[in-house]
Amino acid sequence: MKPYAFQDFLLKSAVTVMACDGSIEENEINEIKKMADNEIYFVGYEYEQSLKDNLNLIKLNGKNAINQYLQELSVANLSDKQELLLLEVLIRAIEADEQTHQNEIKFLHMVKAKLKTTEEILISKFPKQVGYLIDLHGHGLLKEFDEEIKIE
Repeated sequence: MKPYAFQDFLLKSAVTVMACDGSIEENEINEIKKMADNEIYFVGYEYEQSLKDNLNLIKLNGKNAINQYLQELSVANLSDKQELLLLEVLIRAIEADEQTHQNEIKFLHMVKAKLKTTEEILISKFPKQVGYLIDLHGHGLLKEFDEEIKIE
């Protein structure tokens, strides 16, 4: 995926995962802004409008927006490095509110199932998150995210 499109996709990914628990906390939004302002993979990316647009999309469409994201991921053609960056962004967004909600983990597993990266690579890259990186409940086998999401 080309750099600008990938930056847009990373931002959309972060917004999508943080909405899976049914609420969007200020500290989660602040973590996204912090990543966009400070991480090399967001250099030169003007994220403000995209952040607003993605927040509105998820608020209006709930689980349909999540499933649309998963469809986009299925055809995204990410490099190995982009896959790891995607997972890093998702993990940071999940951990931003210091609560790990089951729906966020379910979404993470559904994303992981669409990537080429192996479990071994993920565990070596994210050893502190091994407890929720491994899909013990088969969430990665699900065709759609089926939890109703209502964001106020």
